[in-house]
Amino acid sequence: MRFLYLFLFLSAVIVVSVTANQCDKETSCGDDETCCKLGDNTWGCCPMPQAVCCDDRSHCCPSGTTCDPQGSRCIGEDNQHTPMRKKKPARKTGMTVVEKNEFDEVICPDKSSKCPDGSTCCLLEQGTYGCCPVPNAVCCADMLHCCPNGFQCHGQFCSQNFAMIPHLRKFASTSIHRKPAVDFLPEEEEDEDEDSSSSSSSTSSESSESSESSESGDMDPVACGVGKTCPSKTTCCEIRRRNGEMKTMCCPLTNAVCCENTCCPGGYHCVAGGKCEKHARTMRHRFWNKGEEE
Repeated sequence: MRFLYLFLFLSAVIVVSVTANQCDKETSCGDDETCCKLGDNTWGCCPMPQAVCCDDRSHCCPSGTTCDPQGSRCIGEDNQHTPMRKKKPARKTGMTVVEKNEFDEVICPDKSSKCPDGSTCCLLEQGTYGCCPVPNAVCCADMLHCCPNGFQCHGQFCSQNFAMIPHLRKFASTSIHRKPAVDFLPEEEEDEDEDSSSSSSSTSSESSESSESSESGDMDPVACGVGKTCPSKTTCCEIRRRNGEMKTMCCPLTNAVCCENTCCPGGYHCVAGGKCEKHARTMRHRFWNKGEEE
């Protein structure tokens, strides 16, 4: 009987040691770390066991101390001060369910930014999200790099058993930004533009034609269906009427995206409610480039 009690006790200790640092079904921390929530309500790891998770959701303190966020310190019972420690994102222990929109773009946990299909949202040091260029990636603790699924962040490399590859660098996420779609040109306006372009071309001299030959392509009307044209620098859109018939309309934008009853600028999706939503950026735009407008 004594051996049975000893066996049950050791089993309980083993179970506790295995599951103590499992933050949830999908994330975990190391044996010498503590699970703490981050600012975006995801799990992070404090680099010490049985730590105190501070209310600012960015830092933590050793066991038995009190967080002092204003002083960036941990206060012990003997009034000894130690610096607060910064948390890092928890590791993924399995394939997480990725939230996507209708265009297969990945929606980040803050619900206000997104990444392109085939990438992973990773938290940056400033509290916003960047994109790792591989799916189900491991977000590194430096909040700058990431590794493919199944690898671990190890210095400037990603390691898996004895294999090591260079770590990956995140790129800029895209804010989920919507703006009103653009109406098609009225058919009367299209006819007026066609008449003006034809009359101006008929009265132009041969000398002006030769001098402006390099720019003539930009001023030419746009073919749009049988016997119809749209003004220069517009886009021809084919839409379906309520009776099922197809009709061509002119969008007053160059290289536009044609929607059901409106159009959007290039680089945008047509979304419900007559809105245009910007495409998720690709890895050509990295998060340290600030010059791009939304």
